[in-house]
Amino acid sequence: MLKGEWNMQYIKVIIGSNFGDEGKGLMTDYMCSINESPIVIRFNSSAQAGHTVVTPDGKRHVFGHFCSGSLQGIPTFLSNYFSVNPLLFLKEYDELKMKNVDLYTMIDLNCSVIIPQDMILNQIVERYRGDNRHGSCGLGYNESIIRNNIERYKITCNELLNKNYIDKLDLIKNEYIKDRLQQLNLVGCKDKLMEKLYDDSIISHFIDDIDRQFIPKVHFSNIKKVVKKYSTLIFEGAQGLMLSEDYKYFPHVTHSKTGISNVLNLLEEINSDKLDIEVIYITRSYLTRHGTGPLPNEVKEKPYQNIIDLTNISNEFQGTLRFAPLDIDLLAENIQNDYTKIISRKQHEYCNIKKSIGLTCLDQIDNDEAVYYKNNQLCVNSTNRLIEEIYEKINPDNYYLSYGETRNTIIKR
Repeated sequence: MLKGEWNMQYIKVIIGSNFGDEGKGLMTDYMCSINESPIVIRFNSSAQAGHTVVTPDGKRHVFGHFCSGSLQGIPTFLSNYFSVNPLLFLKEYDELKMKNVDLYTMIDLNCSVIIPQDMILNQIVERYRGDNRHGSCGLGYNESIIRNNIERYKITCNELLNKNYIDKLDLIKNEYIKDRLQQLNLVGCKDKLMEKLYDDSIISHFIDDIDRQFIPKVHFSNIKKVVKKYSTLIFEGAQGLMLSEDYKYFPHVTHSKTGISNVLNLLEEINSDKLDIEVIYITRSYLTRHGTGPLPNEVKEKPYQNIIDLTNISNEFQGTLRFAPLDIDLLAENIQNDYTKIISRKQHEYCNIKKSIGLTCLDQIDNDEAVYYKNNQLCVNSTNRLIEEIYEKINPDNYYLSYGETRNTIIKR
């Protein structure tokens, strides 16, 4: 199954255990700092990731397209499971250049592309839903998945490179948008963005941005070529297990597999005969959710007064950040459901596999009184007891404890 001429030493997989916002950016940055010759591979979702990194010297950035090791000069590879949004890519590229960050970005030619019309449609339909919103970020990801599932309108990075996408942009404007508006019951909608769907200037600016700015700033490759150059592959996930498209909270989920599945598929492509895999499941010391949908044991106020979140500011499409105490039984269930996917694959016989936990925001617990659920009962114990309870429930190989916003506040035990 996984037989080949190339041996790989270290693979780190960073997965959020809840609804996102667990600290995946922090853990990715940390892993980049302690491993030899790393590259970070984005294996799902798109630019709505919102992974915050603060360096020990105070430099801060919220990453969308680029990996969370970028402030250390670590290269990014966007796999074929990632959807590229060229406009947001260029915006973030300029932001990072203003911070004097050296960027090296490789992209799989099979990556799907998000176009301006996807973003416009996404925002129109989410506003139209009113109180029944799905919790979309309004960045076009879901609409792009739907469009790119239709071969006639599908646009990939390969088509950007070969300029085959230009004719498809006309087809999308003249055919697809009309059909999609009918599907969404939006024909005759008076939203202020409706006329933008047919705006030729938006299309021409997009083409110009692709040719003059986007393509010159990236390198196209595939995962087989990329991994041969680096000793450590760090797979950085986006969103969390409870937002996965195959989770029970549909439709309040993302159109992506947020767990280990895509990583396993990519590892099969590598075709290595030796894999040393550590899967690190991340959670805050409490539970959060940004956007609509179920949140078990939700509380009206943040559970700890020390909580400060500069990333998840209120916006039109997702509202304000919501809170709940951590449920360690639900946490264990989410992790176990995902981790068993590794064991069910035949290639695990060739792997050394570790299951680890990353517990973040421990410094935000007030007066060393952790509030959490266990066995459907609300518990109030010390921070150390919370850590012990999670350890006993999940039995991880490694435990990464974060007591601050930077990588140098993480303790491994």
